[in-house]
Amino acid sequence: MTQSIETRVERLYLPERPMFSRDNQVFRVRDAVYLYGEGGKTYVTLDGGKRLEVAQNLSFYETGFPGFFLRVHRSYLVAVARIAGVYDRYPDGETTPPPSRDKGGAEDDCELGLTGTEDRIPVTVTYARGLKKAMGVSSLDHLVPEHPDDKALRLYELIDFGWRELYGLDPKDTAAVEAFKKKWDIKQFSRERMLSYFRQFGVNEINTKRVIKNIIYQMFRWIKKGIEPPSDGNIRSLWYRIKAVLAYHSNILGPGDVDTFYNTLQEMVEEQNLFRYKDFGFMDMNEPYRGIGAKLPEVVLASEKLGHYLFIKKLAVEAGVSFICMKGEPAVISLEYFSDDLKQVCGNKPKTVFCISDLDPAGYSIEGNLVGGLQRNGHQVARVVKLVDPSSFTTEEIGIVRYPVVSFDVKGSEVKPVPPASMGQVTKGRAWFDALKDDRFISEKDKGGGWKTVTIWGIESDAADREAIRRRFLEGLGSGPSFKRGKVRR
Repeated sequence: MTQSIETRVERLYLPERPMFSRDNQVFRVRDAVYLYGEGGKTYVTLDGGKRLEVAQNLSFYETGFPGFFLRVHRSYLVAVARIAGVYDRYPDGETTPPPSRDKGGAEDDCELGLTGTEDRIPVTVTYARGLKKAMGVSSLDHLVPEHPDDKALRLYELIDFGWRELYGLDPKDTAAVEAFKKKWDIKQFSRERMLSYFRQFGVNEINTKRVIKNIIYQMFRWIKKGIEPPSDGNIRSLWYRIKAVLAYHSNILGPGDVDTFYNTLQEMVEEQNLFRYKDFGFMDMNEPYRGIGAKLPEVVLASEKLGHYLFIKKLAVEAGVSFICMKGEPAVISLEYFSDDLKQVCGNKPKTVFCISDLDPAGYSIEGNLVGGLQRNGHQVARVVKLVDPSSFTTEEIGIVRYPVVSFDVKGSEVKPVPPASMGQVTKGRAWFDALKDDRFISEKDKGGGWKTVTIWGIESDAADREAIRRRFLEGLGSGPSFKRGKVRR
């Protein structure tokens, strides 16, 4: 194993390493919030406020846990990952400011707020440089007090390069735009400049994921400003666009980093909610399988199966409602476009969703993600109607058309999945059945020795009578036989 790999493995394991108090109490490194020296002794404050005396001095923990503990004061070490805020140490109106306030570096005298304690930890000018390096900033002044949006960007390791200049930049001034890009385009940074901004803390290496995050964020900002063209619709084309420029300047990305790019983009959109796929001009491949109703656009008829497309489109035309076929789990980008189309036509009217999905954990998830996606894109969903549920079938029909979703062995509180099922599938299956509460979808068989095999069953929505689905939809809509046909906007 090379030294570089050994270092990385050691840093991954570092938070789980045990530490010992002077009276031999054991705790994990990750539980330590900060350490401090007082009266010739060293103490650690743990998450929750518990204080323990430790045997070694601060220098031992500073050098023995590189990249985890950072010295910010002669008497204090803090856990870097727990830094949650930067505050002015000497508020305006201080009658007798300390000497350092008159000698420059006043903004570096501050206090830190840490996750896991209400204590404020002082930072002195002497140690502020290391703090700024760890946080990836050149000054602490603009962080006092820290705006919530700035804090969110910092904690996610994003740097908004040239934001002041970008704010006043005229996208039509070609010369100014070119000069701005030459100065701030991350893709054109040299390897040395990359290292100065995106160095992995504690080692002399570039953090490629952080580079990718910042490039994606910068492109979003520049596309929004109008100084960067959007994608041609293809996500992979954006990757090659980034990689081609980087190869000419710093060449820090390899072919294997394409997965990091995809995963990071997904994380920034779907977990961090920093922007949307649509903001980059990516194309929605499912565009042909949705439409906006001309009469009741705030009503959405949805199905998880592409095979239902002609059926629900015809039904949507008949009722004048919106519709969408999701082809399984709803694609985030599809819901972005669909939500915007809905908003353009019916604004903030509460939405009603009629959904056709399988009676199984996957169908349950798909329906929930559809509703959640509409809500994340600014819609209020007032009502959800299942067009296929256990009442769609007689007990005899359920016995004929059901299929096994997952099986597992149970003995008391002990549960073992029956291959090929995984424990995760068992957990999801049991959660779905707990919500369903219909004993016709579960069976048990004695196995001997106190064990029994439990099987949870499901039914595909294709097994439901389509005329019955149609009637249930129209009844739920309040439509009678004389209901007038409407049109669907495409």
